[in-house]
Amino acid sequence: MPPNPYGPTTMHTLPLAHGNIGIERETLRTNPDATLATTPHPTALGSAYTHANITTDYAETLLELVTDPQPSPDAAYEQLLALHRYCAQNIGAESLWPGSMPCILPENSDDIAIGYYGTSNGGKMRRLYREGLGHRYGKTMQMIAGIHYNYSPPAALWQALAARDGEAVTQDYINRRYMGALRANSRHAWLINYLYGASPAVHDSFAPARSVLDPLAPHTLGWTGATSLRMSDLGYQNKTPFTISFNDLATYTRDLASAVSTPAPRFEHLGLYNPDGSRKQISTHILQIANEYYAAARPKQPLRNNELPTLALATRGIAYLELRLTDINPEDPCGISLAQLNVLETYLLYCILNPEGAQNHAARDENSHNRLRTACCGLSDGFTLKQARRDRPIQDAALELLHALEPVAARLDEERGESATRAALAALIKEVEARRHLPYRAQAGNHAGFLDYHLGWRERHRATLHEPIAADIEEALKKQAAASLERQKEKEAEPQPDFETYLQNHFAPLQELLQ
Repeated sequence: MPPNPYGPTTMHTLPLAHGNIGIERETLRTNPDATLATTPHPTALGSAYTHANITTDYAETLLELVTDPQPSPDAAYEQLLALHRYCAQNIGAESLWPGSMPCILPENSDDIAIGYYGTSNGGKMRRLYREGLGHRYGKTMQMIAGIHYNYSPPAALWQALAARDGEAVTQDYINRRYMGALRANSRHAWLINYLYGASPAVHDSFAPARSVLDPLAPHTLGWTGATSLRMSDLGYQNKTPFTISFNDLATYTRDLASAVSTPAPRFEHLGLYNPDGSRKQISTHILQIANEYYAAARPKQPLRNNELPTLALATRGIAYLELRLTDINPEDPCGISLAQLNVLETYLLYCILNPEGAQNHAARDENSHNRLRTACCGLSDGFTLKQARRDRPIQDAALELLHALEPVAARLDEERGESATRAALAALIKEVEARRHLPYRAQAGNHAGFLDYHLGWRERHRATLHEPIAADIEEALKKQAAASLERQKEKEAEPQPDFETYLQNHFAPLQELLQ
């Protein structure tokens, strides 16, 4: 393992607990027969454009549930469960799909309705971006769902680390530590697919899979040994080669701005406009917007007034990290368990405490190779990783890294006066030793049949998701939904410049980052 550029860390005095944890969970609305719902976004859930916690991702039927930043895994899970219950109880006979790979999809992908966000320019741009994704990657691929885990450590940790490093706690210092953590995650990203991959197969209505995957069971296609089709080349991967450096924030934002500003021949071929003169995509560039960059993890800064993500980062620095590797866990009604939240907090803290120095092309290629191969065949007999150009059995490498997390877990529990994090990590280590952790369970279930596996878990979760919501929480969610609908109306009533002018003005600040 490469040396920590900041030197060794003394664990027992570091303040690790009480950071901020946020979860984004995507899930399809489905009919009782496991087909894709065709209804619009329910009014009871509020406005998909202005609601802070309940929105849609690509499709009108692809819900995205977003927690507020919470001080503990328990608090994050509690809010996530409340959001799930509220949605489940306000979609009639429909249900929330329990997996990453989609339910039965229509044969004609044109029947997949793209998310609608109203008539304001901001809402139009959000929809246009999704129309562009459909042309670039296909609508079907965009129906894959996942978990995004957002994290920032307590401010006191930056103070302690900076004091140890002999530096002042400036935003520049925090940026450098975060970028080092992202590079460490890049090295270790395969671990998340190996631990929490849960999408080894897909229903055969998923058309892109028919020519590349093998039959596993009736109406079930997959790869024996796969952990995560979602994180494989079949899922969320950019199709045009480009390089984004994580060696420092300035280079990262410049590279990202360049990708949003540089034409790509394959997307120029698609054209910018439809025959009726309406736009087909935001641009013909490598990326339409920064969010189209499908990285394993990204630095993030909350946006103000619809500003560009790259400009927010360049202006105010990194506020938190977004880990994008985790598949939906079909075994949990929220798509991610409390034990997983405990382990992921420990993992990202480990990356923050053990940042990696600058990476060259060879290191980046090795990291990408390990992550993609783990997604495709990480459970195959004799599977090995490339580490420092040497082959390493993946189970050995995983157990070594999990044991390295133990001091972090112990310190978190010490501060909180509990044992939940150590217990979650110890249970996971035992499962990995026995090869019984989530990817193995998901693989066994999918080999028995994709639909049977997912419908079984959907039914198991029904009772939990339909338990009563605390009256005060339910009332707050109802008021929030109503307020979001009013806010959308207010936005649409505001003076709207010409849409082309709006787009031009929106992207103009990118030029500042390219100078």
